Amino acid sequence: MIRRKYFLLTILVTLALVGCQAQTQAKPTAQQTATIKRGNLTATISAAGTVTARSQVALTFQTSGQVKEILAKVGDKVKAGQVLARLDSTDLAVAVTKSQLTLDTSKIKLAQTKEGPKPANIESAKASLASAQAAYQATLNKYSLSDAQLAVARTQVDKAAATLQRAQLAYNWESNNWLNADPTQSSQKTALDDAQTARNLAQAAFNQQSAGINDSSLQSAASQVAQAQSALDKLLNTPTPENVALAEAQVRQDEASLKQAQAQLAKASIIAPFDGTVADIYAQVGQQVGTNTQALALVDFSKLDLAITLVEVDVTKIKEGDQVQIALDAVQGTVFTGTVTGIDLVGTTTQGVVNYAATVSIDHPADTLRPGMNASANIILEHREGVLLVPNRAVRSVGTRGKTVTVLYEGQLMDVPVTLGLSGDSQTEVVSGLQEGDAVLINQTTTTTRGVMGVGGPMMIGR
Repeated sequence: MIRRKYFLLTILVTLALVGCQAQTQAKPTAQQTATIKRGNLTATISAAGTVTARSQVALTFQTSGQVKEILAKVGDKVKAGQVLARLDSTDLAVAVTKSQLTLDTSKIKLAQTKEGPKPANIESAKASLASAQAAYQATLNKYSLSDAQLAVARTQVDKAAATLQRAQLAYNWESNNWLNADPTQSSQKTALDDAQTARNLAQAAFNQQSAGINDSSLQSAASQVAQAQSALDKLLNTPTPENVALAEAQVRQDEASLKQAQAQLAKASIIAPFDGTVADIYAQVGQQVGTNTQALALVDFSKLDLAITLVEVDVTKIKEGDQVQIALDAVQGTVFTGTVTGIDLVGTTTQGVVNYAATVSIDHPADTLRPGMNASANIILEHREGVLLVPNRAVRSVGTRGKTVTVLYEGQLMDVPVTLGLSGDSQTEVVSGLQEGDAVLINQTTTTTRGVMGVGGPMMIGR
């Protein structure tokens, strides 16, 4: 009887233990699973930024003056080279006209120099030379003597000089004779005086005849011949290389003066430097402006960029050419695309945080975009298609074992090590460890009922 009671007591204890174990085993509640499927995965990095215009400028006049015309209004689309505003430039326009006339004249002279003398001009110069030569010959015939006539005159001078010499000797001898009391009253003194007079007359006649050859009229006639000959030689020898070079230099100088005058006139106008839209107008007609006075603002809305800021842990992952998806608070429901076109090599430190500026070129910006709008950007690092995907919420890190996923297999839960690849915002690529169609646990919240000798935990089943 005692043994039977003991046996029954053993059975009751055993049943109690089994019941306790059943009560204390974890019972998954509110489990959420997902099925492993193939799909496309995109890895991105998020950043914030501001829309900027690639071409945006405040336009000013390059000279001072009074505003005469404003040829555009806010919102006008203009072309590069289009005149947008003008100053009163009357004086500058006159200077351009004068410079143009001067240049035209120098060009005509250059052409005449290169052409050379006209036949009529040469014939006229020859005629002038012949006339000067005839005048010279007539003057020469009038005033000049032949060599023979000059020789006779010289002979008369020489004879008179010899007679004077002899008379002087006779008078000197007479003066030295002590017998002659007064030689000045002698016949030798009379002969000396007569010889001196004759000699003077002969010399005067010779001088008069010689002077006729150097007459001023003859000299003037000879000068006219020289001038006429020089003029003819100049015509026959033109144009010389020097003549052409001087005429060309004058043309170049006048061209430079014209360009300078035109440049001064151009400064009185504001010309659109690129295709764009007039965003604002500051100047008014009649206003006196200077070189620092802003007149208009021009923006090219067809080429917009996004200036973004990258944290230092992301900057090395991004490269020029990466595609970007852009969203703006001001344009709801529209996602724009773009391309990374520049990344700063040097960062900026603010309160210990290092940031790097980058530029994204916006593809096909819409008319609704404006510089200064705030935007968020998702920079696409990599895109893969047809890969196994597991929700990020299903992946756990388990110590040094790496990543694991809990799989629901034949009603049982088991932990499976996995090798992961590309990771996105909500899903990650599975390289190995799972198969398409596997059900994985996302939410692993459990409810446990404690017992006296409870033991628990899900059973791990190998696959």
